[in-house]
Amino acid sequence: MPLEARDLKILCPGQNWMAIGSLLANGLGGYYSPLPDGTTIAAVTGTPPSALGMDGPRLVAEGHYQFAITTPAWNLTCAVEGRGPYERPLPLRALAAFPHDDRLALAVRRETGITGLRQIAERRVPLRLSVPPREQGHPVTWVLDEVLGRCGFAPEDVERWGGALLKDRPRSQNSPEATPVDPSFDAVFDEAIMTLRWRRISETYDLRYLPLDEDVLAHCASLGMPAGVLERGRLRGVEEDVPTLDFSGWVLYCAADLPEELAYLAIRALDEQREAITARFTGPTPPMTSPFELGRAAADVPVPLHPGAEAYYREHGHLD
Repeated sequence: MPLEARDLKILCPGQNWMAIGSLLANGLGGYYSPLPDGTTIAAVTGTPPSALGMDGPRLVAEGHYQFAITTPAWNLTCAVEGRGPYERPLPLRALAAFPHDDRLALAVRRETGITGLRQIAERRVPLRLSVPPREQGHPVTWVLDEVLGRCGFAPEDVERWGGALLKDRPRSQNSPEATPVDPSFDAVFDEAIMTLRWRRISETYDLRYLPLDEDVLAHCASLGMPAGVLERGRLRGVEEDVPTLDFSGWVLYCAADLPEELAYLAIRALDEQREAITARFTGPTPPMTSPFELGRAAADVPVPLHPGAEAYYREHGHLD
């Protein structure tokens, strides 16, 4: 059945994904576009971007958007399987994965003397804690509720003990002009460790990176969150491998019932724009951590590929 003109929307919450979404839109449209005349294509962001990213799977499944990007990669798996923050399985398929090497980091200033998360609850430490604000709907908030809950406290408990939740997360974590953290902080619990923000924090302050205990990792795995390792030397102060949670992967996805030709054309557009996508993420601390290549884009997806996307990858030698 031939495609009909329609309004296509790509949900790209946040500046990094808008860079990808705008190039995808350019690849789908413009001169000699194979899409029917009258088709419109929009890359859409909004506020708060983190909440839109978490709610994206539902919005795509319900047809409000044709494409969207999420992170970490396991978030899409949770949505498809109806685990973690998703109450029911959602009919979604992957289109492409983008290289993004990230972990959850739980860092405290060494002068606090803290060596484990459970000490915080046992001693009721009044931490000044830098963490994504709950109202932003960031995936770290949901993750920390599960992680810290297993250790006997919630982020808000530090306020009841006389500490504070610092709303200091910069708008751009790769901006050299941004203040990376409130200097009065005692701890930073966050992701995006590949950014300039984390490099500046780790090089300015003496930090200890807290490991997750086996029971906490097992609990998180049961909810769909895989374990990861903050490798020795990844940041200043990481003196040995630290067990934590993986936060890697950006994934472009769509509804399972998206027409196959649209999925095929989306990958064709990414193929056309792949060098431009890579060029958007350069420098010493790029959020996309290696060049965008279609072989990896097809192989690294966490859920089954949409048949239209798979057809393009196979026809062009990117899948065996």
